[in-house]
Amino acid sequence: MKQTYALYHIKDKSKTKNNIYIIADHETKKAAVIDPATGFDEINELVKRFDLTLDAILITHVHRDHIGSVGDLIKRHNCNVYVSEKEASYYKYHCKNMHLFEDQELIHLGDTAIKCLLTPGHTAGSTCFLLKNTLFSGDTIFMEGCSICTSDGASAVDMFHSIEKIKRQVADSVLVYSGHTLGLGAEPGQSIAYLKKHNIYFNIDDEEFFVDFRMRKGQENLYDFR
Repeated sequence: MKQTYALYHIKDKSKTKNNIYIIADHETKKAAVIDPATGFDEINELVKRFDLTLDAILITHVHRDHIGSVGDLIKRHNCNVYVSEKEASYYKYHCKNMHLFEDQELIHLGDTAIKCLLTPGHTAGSTCFLLKNTLFSGDTIFMEGCSICTSDGASAVDMFHSIEKIKRQVADSVLVYSGHTLGLGAEPGQSIAYLKKHNIYFNIDDEEFFVDFRMRKGQENLYDFR
């Protein structure tokens, strides 16, 4: 089956070097932006250049470095905002046009179906968004690591089970686009098969060992994400 969407990538130039993604349904030209950290001008320029309608904002989690432009984009485009019920409830997050979803629910962007996979660990209600050939993983997983599990609502146990869930439910051929690239050896867009080979957290099958390793001491650099 032919892919129904285009993917655009905006690289944030701030210290956290977020990756901001836009998916655009081919048939309807409806677009969704994933984790608009900053990049307000860049997002609007891309939407205008390709004659898109910004219909939705998809939030993997509500840390400030992933939602910085949400309010401004709502004001400009009056778009819908999607965040997991667990994430919004735990962190008391609210914004205009907000829609809450549960695990495995589908969001439809024209002819493009987006499955919401609840993957707590980095936050209480972190979510990955799964399309036909693409997984937007936020800060759950990176190409060769996973994110920290030390902030409010985080859990290394939850992270272990979220990675196991991704291994079970996402095909090896699906390409993964993460929320950051800092400290990593590979750019976003590697396959699940690549992660199974090169990401150490995909190769730890014991929960206790995983938790001890993820929470080990000597990880002072917040932006290494290793």
